[in-house]
Amino acid sequence: MNAALVFARPGRRDAVVRGAIGRRARSLVSLRKGKYARHRLSAHSSDLALDATVRAAAIRRRTTIEPEDLRRKLREHRSPFAVCFIVDNSYSVQAERMVEKVKGLTLRLLEDATHRGDRVALVAFKGGVPEATVALPLTRSLSRATRQLERIPLSGRTPLADALVRARRLLRQEMVKHPNAFPLVVCVTDGLPTVPLRPGGDPLTDALAEAHALRAARIGFVVADATPSQSASMSCAPGLASAAGGLHLAFDDLTAGTLGAMMET
Repeated sequence: MNAALVFARPGRRDAVVRGAIGRRARSLVSLRKGKYARHRLSAHSSDLALDATVRAAAIRRRTTIEPEDLRRKLREHRSPFAVCFIVDNSYSVQAERMVEKVKGLTLRLLEDATHRGDRVALVAFKGGVPEATVALPLTRSLSRATRQLERIPLSGRTPLADALVRARRLLRQEMVKHPNAFPLVVCVTDGLPTVPLRPGGDPLTDALAEAHALRAARIGFVVADATPSQSASMSCAPGLASAAGGLHLAFDDLTAGTLGAMMET
C-alpha cells in the first residue's frame, strides 16, 4: 500500500519506521517505546521479541536459539503531522470563501498543536506574478499564524504546479528536520490551473506531474474540490488526487472535524 493512501483509509498504518514519537498518527518507531505491534527478522537488536524468537526456534525443533531465529520488536506509537495547505486564492466565485475557510482550519489545527506536536504551513498564489508563495512557513505558533494570515490577497492567476512544488519542498525539508512527522498536503482548489512551470508548458500536465512527485516522495495528499458545477468537467481536482494516490472530497466536506478525524486514524 502506498504511504499516501494512509490518510484516506482510517485504521491503516504506513510501513515507515520513524525515529521519534508524537501524538497524532499511528506509526512504527525505532525507539524502545510504544506498543509492541509485531516483529521482524533481525540478528542484531537490543529490543528482542522473545515470544517470536522462541516460536521460530520451536518451528525448527531446536532446543537452542540460533541467529536465524532472532526476531526484534516493531513498536507502534503516534507521530505528529506536518500539514501544508495550498489555497487557490485566484479570482473566482468561491475564492474569498476558500481563503477564509483555510485560514480557519489552519488556526483550528494550531490551537492544540503545542500539545500534539503538529506543524502547519500555507502556500498561496502571489497577485500579478506567475508563481506561488509560502504565506505561512511550517509553525506550531498560533500567534504567528494569526499575524501572517491576516491578509492573503486574491490573485489573478493559478500557478497550481508551482504551489505543489513549494509544498513538496517545504515538507521534504521538514522530514529531514523531524523524521517522525507525517507529511500531508491539503489542496483547496477549483482544479483549473492557468500557469505552467516554464514558459510554453502546459499547466495541467505540470500540475499532474507534481502530484505524481508528491506520491513518489511519500507525502499524503487531500484535494478539497471547489469547482463550480458548470466547470466540473474541466476540473483536474479528481485527477490530482488520483495521481498523488490521495483523497478527493468536496470543498464543503472539508471541515476541522473531518480533517481531524482523518489525522487521528
